[in-house]
Amino acid sequence: MAKTFRDWDIEQLMMFPASVQDFVPPGHLAHFVRDTISEALDLSAILNCYSEERGYPPYHPAMMTALLLYSYCQGIYSSRRIAKACQERVDFMAVSAMQTPDFRTISDFRKRHLAALEELFVQVLRLCQEAGLVKLGHVALDGTKLKANASKHKAMSYQRMKKAEAELEAIVSGWLRQAETSDLGDDQEYGAQSSGEELPDWVRDKQRRLNKIREARARLEAEAQASEKGNRTKAVVLVGRGKTSQGHPRIRRNRTSPIHKAGS
Repeated sequence: MAKTFRDWDIEQLMMFPASVQDFVPPGHLAHFVRDTISEALDLSAILNCYSEERGYPPYHPAMMTALLLYSYCQGIYSSRRIAKACQERVDFMAVSAMQTPDFRTISDFRKRHLAALEELFVQVLRLCQEAGLVKLGHVALDGTKLKANASKHKAMSYQRMKKAEAELEAIVSGWLRQAETSDLGDDQEYGAQSSGEELPDWVRDKQRRLNKIREARARLEAEAQASEKGNRTKAVVLVGRGKTSQGHPRIRRNRTSPIHKAGS
């Protein structure tokens, strides 16, 4: 009886277009970060840097800000890794709405708006603490302790909040330093204009891709056959020289034993 499998048709079209809202569960961090940036923050410090210009419109600053914040909360700082995640990870697609800025665009955005981003990210972490979140991705916020201390003593609360503010600023500063260090290292390794993920042009075309794979497979099979034939030839030669295929001398048996000689 033939085994039945689920259909796997990569050419099949979806009856209804996918929504990025459905890429990850409703309570996912991607939704939280995206909505917090777009609805709860004043982005005028970044938006005011843009003027009406001719040419292709830039990516929306709110999307880019959310993308960087989400990436850093995931422990991803390299602009190249962020750009790759936008193409491959559904949680990143849920933040970017399936837009795919390249690594240079991501890096330039961070550099251009460094001061504003630092202040905005600290605001987000403060909001999370105030809301009682104890964790934001890989970042421990401990908002529960902060609110508990605030309810005990106002003087202690003020001191604790100032300390917490310094801690949040240190977290964000660490993010941005790590991002700069990662990009500098990647630039040195791959070149300033290379992502490190480039593949040959033929990979883009399905028919050329299949032809290349078939040609490579044929070469490997030919090499394997040639190697097998060579091993068989070598084995025959060794046997002919009185050796086993492992190169050890063959043991020759004397048909005339010493006992037989004595009795002859």
